[in-house]
Amino acid sequence: MKSPLHPAVCCATAVLLAACSIRQPAVVTENFTFDLPSAARVAPGGQSITVLPFTAAPTASGQMFLYRAGGARYEHDFYNRFLAPPGQLLTDDLRRYLHQSKVGPVREPGAPLSSDYLVQPRLDDLYADYRDTARPRAVVAMTIVLVARQPAGNRQVFERTYRRALPMDEVSPAAAVRGWSQGAGQIFWQFTRDLRAAEPFE
Repeated sequence: MKSPLHPAVCCATAVLLAACSIRQPAVVTENFTFDLPSAARVAPGGQSITVLPFTAAPTASGQMFLYRAGGARYEHDFYNRFLAPPGQLLTDDLRRYLHQSKVGPVREPGAPLSSDYLVQPRLDDLYADYRDTARPRAVVAMTIVLVARQPAGNRQVFERTYRRALPMDEVSPAAAVRGWSQGAGQIFWQFTRDLRAAEPFE
């Protein structure tokens, strides 16, 4: 039969555990979303559009912020992250942006009525470039494929890569988010105009 622990041993153990909990506070993380500018309107179009969910390159798919520290070295920020995977956030942002621009009716995937165009976006890069901390930059790159849906079969209209590397006003997670949001807004602005110029939008 095991003898009970001496009260002094129990007390010492409790003090030790309490000290460990004091030395190791809970990790606090900051969660962010994109904050895109409002869409500029273009001439209204009658062609309907479905935006499929973003796919993402492995380096751009995680919620933790990614920093380029030098050469081929990248670092994750465990304390600052997106509220959801960035591709998921950007899917909602692009649908909202196209709706605000009035380029054409925007339909959800799986809607009863099929759309005239499918938009297939991919997030290629999303990181803060800190190789030169005196001139930090927020980098975002996307490839967007526009597909026309026709009775004879789908036809690819174009595939274009858009990239922005915008100066940041400081080295901070908030500055990185501002740069990414501005860059994504510029890309969406350019894509909206490319979409408007595509046949039969002309």
